[in-house]
Amino acid sequence: MTATSYALVCVGGGALCFAHDGRQDPVAPPLDALPVTVTVAIRPETPGVTVFTYKLASVADGRRVSLVGRRIIHDTALCTAAFPVFTVCQHVKILFPTYV
Repeated sequence: MTATSYALVCVGGGALCFAHDGRQDPVAPPLDALPVTVTVAIRPETPGVTVFTYKLASVADGRRVSLVGRRIIHDTALCTAAFPVFTVCQHVKILFPTYV
């Protein structure tokens, strides 16, 4: 990641954070049950505003757990050039829809 990157990252113990410019803001506590589904989308709203939306879903002990959130990013450069990057480890499966 660089200082201009925006990301949803998994940190120590499996907690999820929104990261940018060296800061990590907690999004969700550690989710013990696998699998966890993470959906991420970005949408340019206006010339200087991008909406970063995320959804987390899991089935833990037969209970459905979900979290939906968004970040409003004020960055003109991001609106003109946004490049998705996926880095995964351990038990991760990435699915890309065919209708994109």
